[in-house]
Amino acid sequence: MTAPVFPFADEEALVAALKAGEPAAYEQLIEQYAEQVYRVAFRLLQNAADAEDALQEAFLAVYLRIGEFQGEAKLSSWLYRIVTNKALDIIRKRQRKTEAATDALEDLGDDAGEWIPDQQATLPEDWAERQEINDLIAEGLTHLSPKLRAAFVLFELEGLSMEEVAAALNVSPSAAKVRVHRARLALRQFLAQRLQVEQ
Repeated sequence: MTAPVFPFADEEALVAALKAGEPAAYEQLIEQYAEQVYRVAFRLLQNAADAEDALQEAFLAVYLRIGEFQGEAKLSSWLYRIVTNKALDIIRKRQRKTEAATDALEDLGDDAGEWIPDQQATLPEDWAERQEINDLIAEGLTHLSPKLRAAFVLFELEGLSMEEVAAALNVSPSAAKVRVHRARLALRQFLAQRLQVEQ
């Protein structure tokens, strides 16, 4: 299968066309980014209908706010930030409805986490090979606070660099590292407990 040929060859041309309101630019934006944006939303929300809502709201926000895009970050990072915020809004609405307890790990400092490398750490090979573990990881993600889940999904599952995660979440790189680190610890603890129970 050949890669699609887009009329706007680079990001700068695409952004300029989006700002000019060209319909072809919005078609390209959706075709080029919808899969990744939906995947992030689904991993954060664990619900197809909610992920679809977040996807639609994210692209609508781009349509309405493209004039605000200054090009300081990549267009994809801006899109990740928008869809992450939309997903977090949905999660907050869910939590209000169910009166969920506030996760104590959400209030993270800006100065910790310097020991985490900027390169993506791969999960153990056997995790990827066993569907049972993959299912447990997906379940474990639902137990993370929204902020930790977003950082983990973007860094570990989507493969963004720490700088890109920070840009997408609108936090400093050190805060992004802290969130990834806390998410890893919480997820490892969840997996250890679940696997111990099942043995």
